[in-house]
Amino acid sequence: MHTLYVSDLDGTLLNGEQRLSEPTIEAVNAWIAAGGSFSVATARSWDSAGPLLAPLRLRLPVVLMNGVFLYDPVSGTYIVSNLLDRDTALDLIATEERAGLHPIVYTVNGRNEFKIYYKGLFNPSEHLYVTSRLERGDERFRLVDEFRIPSDEAIMEVNVIGTEEELAATYKLASERAGLMCHFGPDIYSPGYYWLEINDALANKRDGVAQLKQRLQADRIVCFGDNLNDLPMFEIADEAFAMGNAHPIVRERATGVLATNAEDGVARYLQTIPFPKQSDKSYVT
Repeated sequence: MHTLYVSDLDGTLLNGEQRLSEPTIEAVNAWIAAGGSFSVATARSWDSAGPLLAPLRLRLPVVLMNGVFLYDPVSGTYIVSNLLDRDTALDLIATEERAGLHPIVYTVNGRNEFKIYYKGLFNPSEHLYVTSRLERGDERFRLVDEFRIPSDEAIMEVNVIGTEEELAATYKLASERAGLMCHFGPDIYSPGYYWLEINDALANKRDGVAQLKQRLQADRIVCFGDNLNDLPMFEIADEAFAMGNAHPIVRERATGVLATNAEDGVARYLQTIPFPKQSDKSYVT
């Protein structure tokens, strides 16, 4: 029986300092070295997730930006891309601005050069998000007066950050539009604030993990998560474990609840099960 294990990052595999702890690094690498199939499904891009995941000896593709991309860290290639329709994305941006919101727009061009456009920092969650990335040398961010997206750049995501009350109406409108996927949930690093990330309908962890399962020809999926954007992959998992720090809805829909991310819950779980008999050294491209 070939089982694929997939973990969320923030609030799950990462600790409260947004880092992999030494026990987690040791446990995951031991699992992979023994032939285990282990991957990650995150809302982060590779620019953000890659440096954090560097200590892990990942062999399988990972799901990025909630399913916008399936990315192979071994070859450094994007295997699958689910991008927004340009006209739809530009309309979303205009609609959010008319509502007094402040969109953050993510783009990529044909050379896999990524940019993030924003008009300023208007609340603590935005400030923490942008400044923490800039302090780490992230070169994607562009502070602009207007959203004039170059014609050679495809729009991957339109994100907006605010309180649940501020975003509720826009979330309702966007979630009712065909062809879109809305990821709406609390910012675990800035209590009181929510992120509304709007993507193509195929950009979700359920479809991303399903594609990875098919390519790997795995029989089962076991996944780990803590926030609402993890629920889509919970839907197709044979077993889905919530962290002790998980959102209440995630805990309700989980097979079981593990220790918190600060207590290395995923690592501790991996250490309770036998080493696998299968190998993940290859997959169907």
